Amino acid sequence: MTAPLMTFAEVRELLKQRFPMIMVDTVVDLVPDRRIRTTKNVTGNEIQFLGHFPDYAIMPGTLIVEAFGQSASILFLRSTTVPMQPGDFLVLGLIRDMRFLAPVFPGDRLEINVNILKIAGDITLVEGEVAVDATVVARGQLGFAKRALDPGLARRDSKPVTPAGS
Repeated sequence: MTAPLMTFAEVRELLKQRFPMIMVDTVVDLVPDRRIRTTKNVTGNEIQFLGHFPDYAIMPGTLIVEAFGQSASILFLRSTTVPMQPGDFLVLGLIRDMRFLAPVFPGDRLEINVNILKIAGDITLVEGEVAVDATVVARGQLGFAKRALDPGLARRDSKPVTPAGS
């Protein structure tokens, strides 16, 4: 096995997510502005398996989508067609034609392949496949919008934000 392009420590530096929500372990291949291939090692001691399901552990589809989305985020952060400024973040706004084709179990290694389909301003559409041992377990498309971070939105007791011009 060849050394990854990015280690877990380097992935963690790029992503805003923290334990237990980091769903990418390594970056294996990356072509800026085009595609990325990442991995996620699924282990039986991950918190989701306490309840999904205690007697038959299966990785939730939502976390497979999260791994797909985080892989896309790394691709965007390493691309020039989706320029990110300090304080910018990506919002998942679309999940299209997502199909879950086979279960994912502890001990599996996800290989996540993401390709940029279209960029229009601050909106980006990607497609991807997630595989385990060359068997596709999920595929679909995700759409993202780039937004500037508003620190007030992170607080539950903050006042509602009024759009400009309202």
